[in-house]
Amino acid sequence: MGKASSAKKVARAARAGGSTKQRKRNLAFPLGIVAIIIVGALVIFVARGSNETASAASPTTNDHWHAAFGIYVCDTFLPAVADGPTDTKGIHTHGDGIIHIHPFSGGSAGNNAKMKVFADQVGLGLSSSGFTMPDGTEYKNGYDCNGTPAVVTVSQWNNADELIKDPNTPPDVVYTKDFGSIHFANDRMAFTLAVAPEGTTIPGPPSLTTLNSLTDVTTTTSLDLSGLTGSSTTVAGGASTTLAPGVSTTVIPDTTVAPGGTGSTSSTTASSTTATSVP
Repeated sequence: MGKASSAKKVARAARAGGSTKQRKRNLAFPLGIVAIIIVGALVIFVARGSNETASAASPTTNDHWHAAFGIYVCDTFLPAVADGPTDTKGIHTHGDGIIHIHPFSGGSAGNNAKMKVFADQVGLGLSSSGFTMPDGTEYKNGYDCNGTPAVVTVSQWNNADELIKDPNTPPDVVYTKDFGSIHFANDRMAFTLAVAPEGTTIPGPPSLTTLNSLTDVTTTTSLDLSGLTGSSTTVAGGASTTLAPGVSTTVIPDTTVAPGGTGSTSSTTASSTTATSVP
């Protein structure tokens, strides 16, 4: 009887031990899922906070900036790059050698307003050692410029006006890598993406003076529309407005609309016109 009793006790202990282990295994899975959810939530929270901080700087979604841009190979500027598909981020070109910067969202605003956003829009591939044109032509360090190996750089002028006044103004910064991370920090900057022998004086982009004749820079013109109260009046750019006594109406013939807005398009205007009725 003693041996049988002992055997039963051992069996009960074994069963009890097995139950405890099974319970631990059963708890491990849901606890792991909870841990994954918590970590994921934290990652999203940190990423969102980082993005909001980055987009809080300039340019904001209310800014409309411009920067001159050119691509210089050996000793000649290439034709200005054309724009790519529909711009969904608000950084593009009109094929005029100008980068038009008016972010549509935080993803391309503030510190997120970078050269990579523009490059992706126009199909310009940037790498650590060079770049690839939209047509597939590749330029990289070591490129042969009439028998001399070239290096790829981006020269940056923070104030294009200084460069317009004096074409010999040296760049404020010369980048030799990380071209995509270059930040559009203010309005009226200038950039030359160059592949040229080391020591070459890199000129500013040929589109510099275009900054002074842009058609999408808003100016205001006042019109005296005496006697037109209550009528539907066509003003500059083909826009029309109906005036009421004492009402001042700003009419913008053309503007850029973020994707999804009415008439989603990117277009330009020579000016915005303030039409004031005279009672």
